[in-house]
Amino acid sequence: MEKYIEKSGLLLDHLQELYPDSSKNTLRQWIQQGRVWINQEQAKKNCLVENGQTVSIKSKERAVQKGLTIHYEDQHIIVVEKKAGLLSVATAFEKEETVFDILKRRFRPKQVYVIHRLDRETSGILIFAKSEPAFRKLKDLFKEHDLEREYFAVVDGHPESPKGTWESYLKEDKNYFVQSVTPQKGAQRAITHYTELQRQGKHSLLRVRLETGRKNQVRVHCADAGMPIVGDSKYGYKGTFKKRLCLHATRLALKHPITGKWMSFTSPYPEAFQSLVKWVVSENSKNASK
Repeated sequence: MEKYIEKSGLLLDHLQELYPDSSKNTLRQWIQQGRVWINQEQAKKNCLVENGQTVSIKSKERAVQKGLTIHYEDQHIIVVEKKAGLLSVATAFEKEETVFDILKRRFRPKQVYVIHRLDRETSGILIFAKSEPAFRKLKDLFKEHDLEREYFAVVDGHPESPKGTWESYLKEDKNYFVQSVTPQKGAQRAITHYTELQRQGKHSLLRVRLETGRKNQVRVHCADAGMPIVGDSKYGYKGTFKKRLCLHATRLALKHPITGKWMSFTSPYPEAFQSLVKWVVSENSKNASK
């Protein structure tokens, strides 16, 4: 659950407005457990929250195994966070263990349904269905782009404008390389909105919102703009940073497929990004994608 702060006040007071049935001791425990976030920073104590900031509560996470954590689960959906290096779903030429495999084992004999994917080297939030009605509704939501998906990306270079939109038609070739092409058969329209949050040296930290969700969309659009994502040698990165691809699915927000309740799941950017661009909470970062 998230709350946009319109009047400055103590964090505990805002939490009590969000959760009136919870005691102050419980709310203090949530802060101590690291479940309370102000913008993209973990709250350490009962501090002052300023007008314009956002307070959010993360579920008490449960690690399924190394590299995979459950953020939320009910009888219809499961929301997880995967680390970079773990496949979402196996392909014809990739046979190692995947997020899908792990969840199938965990919930057997109940079926798990794939809704969307993240690239192997992209970390962040994923949602799976646990019932056929939820599967059908979620597939429709993704098909109609009736949801919110945001990423953090550290790019090699700086955008010409602090905010903007990239649009092109994307097509994958026989070597699984996606590129922007003229409108043609098999090409899919892709729209990406970005905001520069911070820059340091030759790198920029972008917050990216998908209007469409195509394969490798963010990676291709950043490369087309002359700013390949750090670590993405497939799409033109020539630097020396080899720790990982610096792309992270930070937020997924949508209506619950069965109850219709609006739900938002967030994950802060990984520590590996810190060595490239230091996060600074500023007015530019607040509601950056709006």
